[in-house]
Amino acid sequence: MQTQKNDPFDEKIPHAVSDRHACRINHPSKNMKTIRNIILSIATATLAFAEGIPVDHETGKVTMPHTIITLSAEQIEETQALGTLTLNKEQERTLRVVSPQCPKRFPNVLPVTMRDCCCGIEGAYVIALSRDRVAVLHDTWSIERMRWDLFEDYSTHLHVNERGEFYFKGLLIPFPSLLKTIAAGPIEAKRNDKGKLVHSGPDDERFLYVELPVGAKATDAVYHDRLQQLAAIAQKIGLNHGW
Repeated sequence: MQTQKNDPFDEKIPHAVSDRHACRINHPSKNMKTIRNIILSIATATLAFAEGIPVDHETGKVTMPHTIITLSAEQIEETQALGTLTLNKEQERTLRVVSPQCPKRFPNVLPVTMRDCCCGIEGAYVIALSRDRVAVLHDTWSIERMRWDLFEDYSTHLHVNERGEFYFKGLLIPFPSLLKTIAAGPIEAKRNDKGKLVHSGPDDERFLYVELPVGAKATDAVYHDRLQQLAAIAQKIGLNHGW
């Protein structure tokens, strides 16, 4: 495997022009010029947010920190037949060193030549550099980003393995980070004076579900303490929960 630490994009996203004098009628041509500048600024910002995969299409190089892995025959078959990639144990172990939240399975394999935006793609992806080589981006999650992802829907489903590690859509989330994210709650949700989530009705109530391995119990030692911590935080912010 080859680990690359290219500097990520350092493009500045332009913001729409804010001119408190824009509505003053001085001269028609001036007003039209101001309006045109505002429209162009908004359009440019929209395009910046709709960027595609982090690849310099002139050189074909990935521009974000990443690790290049070589695929086995079985993995090549998976990428071609299903358009997904499942890491083997050695790959997973190596990638977790540089990217602790790296998922075991990627639901998307995107060609390095792709020029479309990624706005409609759900889940993590790898970049196919050739038939048997892909680039796995190093994921750097922040609490704010995790809040968007975890609470994107009204129901948040987590999976936990036999070691007591928690996953969200195949992505490993360190338990301290998970606690902080749950405590912070949904970014746009309203709260009452006691800090609990406010619901306008049963349709917008939020739920936290944790799925244990088959045969496992919430009282098992490997899960009990962590589930108790999750329950305490969920109850504190008024988040329905169950496992």
